[in-house]
Amino acid sequence: MNLPQMKILVFLFLVLAIAGCKSDVNSPEGPNAEALELFKFETVESELALLKGGGMPLPEGDAVFSIGWNEIFRPIDDDSHIKGMAFAVAFGDTNTECTNFPRLGLDMGTINIGYAGNQIQMHKMFHHRRGTAYSLFNRPFGGSDVLLEYVPSTEYTFNISGAEKFSATTITLLSPASLINITSHNHTDIIDPQQDLTITWEGGNSEGKIALRVMAHFNPQHGGGMKGKHHPGIHPPGPHPGVAVVVILDSNPGQYTFTAEQIQNLISELGADKIVIDVSQFDLGEIEHEGKVLHTAMRNGTSVMLKIQ
Repeated sequence: MNLPQMKILVFLFLVLAIAGCKSDVNSPEGPNAEALELFKFETVESELALLKGGGMPLPEGDAVFSIGWNEIFRPIDDDSHIKGMAFAVAFGDTNTECTNFPRLGLDMGTINIGYAGNQIQMHKMFHHRRGTAYSLFNRPFGGSDVLLEYVPSTEYTFNISGAEKFSATTITLLSPASLINITSHNHTDIIDPQQDLTITWEGGNSEGKIALRVMAHFNPQHGGGMKGKHHPGIHPPGPHPGVAVVVILDSNPGQYTFTAEQIQNLISELGADKIVIDVSQFDLGEIEHEGKVLHTAMRNGTSVMLKIQ
């Protein structure tokens, strides 16, 4: 794919990304220069939706602080197998009219994550339709120049400098003793969409909730479809979190079967030539800070991309 084609795909992805919330419907003057900044919030919004589905009481609460390893959205600029991501957002009172990002995010000053003698500063993002949020990503969907390493059973601390509407504090989460690992499939295995798809995995603890997410994925360079049943037109390569099947399990059985009908409906949405399976376990918590309820999530998981026969 040449540069002009890539620019077209990115532009159209921006239009799709901002079309999901009432406040983001294209204005008469069309997309503007701020669209890319809004696009950066897509990863955070997708993760908030997954945490909500897993039992985090959103939109109730005043903030979310999350750390995870080997999630589908993780740094792509390092060749290490185990890659961490983190995000943080504190909600104000102003409604955004967006389901997955319900209220404008507050400025919390500077946030650093400290662990095992390391210190990593989070990127601060701002858009007038979302407010402020923090992430390890300085670009959308995996663009990062830092790597949150995994150290088993170790304290990871958000060191928050504070600002006018959110005072300084620290929030500490404990990393899991082991990570989830998919055992049924390897990356780029070929599957038959006419057959049920059973995913097996190992690791994690037996009691913690499991979130499974199957996303449509395609790459036009390698024969992927460019038009979908419900989303006609050109779509960018990569996973599409807005076109997904999400299942939340109350325990950790180590396996789950998606029906052939679920897989076929999913890939027809975008004419996908691949799917991405994401298996994640998370430990949810709550703490109080000056009358505010702060939600926390320590997560780990893994994903695999499968080709459609």
